[in-house]
Amino acid sequence: MAVQITIIGLGEIGTSLGLALQYQKEQILRIGSDIHKYAEQNALSVDAIDRIEHNIFDAVKDADILFLAIPVDEIESVLKLVGSDLKEECVVFETGFAKTAAKRWANQYLKVPSHFAGLYAAVNSSRLNEPSDEFHSAHEDLFKNGTLFISSTADTDPNVVKLASDLSSLIGSHSTFCDPEELDGLIASIFNVPYLMSNVIFNTAKRQNSWREARKLGGKHFAQMTASVTKQPDRELYGKFLLENRENTLRLIHEFMLTLKEYRDAIQNEDESVLKTLLTNNNEDREKWLKDYESTEWRHEGETNTHSPTTGEFLGQLFFGGLARKKKK
Repeated sequence: MAVQITIIGLGEIGTSLGLALQYQKEQILRIGSDIHKYAEQNALSVDAIDRIEHNIFDAVKDADILFLAIPVDEIESVLKLVGSDLKEECVVFETGFAKTAAKRWANQYLKVPSHFAGLYAAVNSSRLNEPSDEFHSAHEDLFKNGTLFISSTADTDPNVVKLASDLSSLIGSHSTFCDPEELDGLIASIFNVPYLMSNVIFNTAKRQNSWREARKLGGKHFAQMTASVTKQPDRELYGKFLLENRENTLRLIHEFMLTLKEYRDAIQNEDESVLKTLLTNNNEDREKWLKDYESTEWRHEGETNTHSPTTGEFLGQLFFGGLARKKKK
């Protein structure tokens, strides 16, 4: 009998997960659900899911693994809504940008909070320059040679951590482990602050008296730097990921302001030497970062890519041999 993986949220991450698992159909049943029916239809048409269940209760009732690929501002409401309806042995993974908050909600709403873990997918280096655009930027190889960060605590069932690690191998990724607080700090650096700066850049430009004319220039750099502004601002609780990761975000805003002051001072003082050094160092350091990311230079520092499990091992020896067996005792 196939194990059911229910994917709630069929955007870039959820659809890519389904695509990466499409060759395991004999042993995995992929159920997809999204608030947008067009996203569900797309996932079905590209073979990212086997069946649509638009009603969320129908989607989760038989789930062995529930994968929440939804924004932070939706995670609490979904866990509150369906937490008591999940099978006791069901494992829940989420991919939002506030791991500490997600863990708190899991403790509050899940029948078995120890069957929960947070995930963050660092993607294939070849996809870094492709803007994230809901399901339009989903790919079968999105996770290939990337890293799956697994966020767990002392009370997380070890079988759940192992399940996440083996899932990482199945989708072609490496895995590494950290606690929710640590991962929140990393996420604030690479998502929260760039998102805020995108908004700040656009807001600064449009507040100028010259905006009526400047808006006609159509600069590529401006368009690229402000692209994050368009990330679904219609959601009722949009911005919750910033508030739920408040301390890390404020710390990095402070660091940003100090760094920006260095550039301001160099320009104000007409110090070409300092300005050149700042810009040159950034250019060199960014090139090194991209090179390291593409070559996975840091793999030896703690990421793991041990024996890649077959689908049977992943679902049989681990899932049913661990969590489900424990329930029967």
